[in-house]
Amino acid sequence: GEELIYLDPHTTQPAVEPGDGGCLPDDSFHCQHPPCRMSIAELDPSIAVGFFCNTEADFNDWCQQIKKLSLVRGALPMFELVERQPSHFSNPDVLNLTPGEATQGGR
Repeated sequence: GEELIYLDPHTTQPAVEPGDGGCLPDDSFHCQHPPCRMSIAELDPSIAVGFFCNTEADFNDWCQQIKKLSLVRGALPMFELVERQPSHFSNPDVLNLTPGEATQGGR
């Protein structure tokens, strides 16, 4: 209850050139580092965006609402929810999701 799982998008990435038909490469939309854990006391509220789900049902409802919003107006979404890590990403086993093994990756 005192830790958060976070993604840190503050990494420099190469400029992206649209492909044929104006499509952008999918990997340009993903964080380049795996999720990490941090103490909630370390959270800087001035730069954080977070979502609290009290129950698994709340989380599932939130996921459905976000998926619906990503379809509105054809705009590019701020983020997307996927069932599994895209196959073109290297190693899905690098996720640091074990409690007590907090890291400061990307910070």
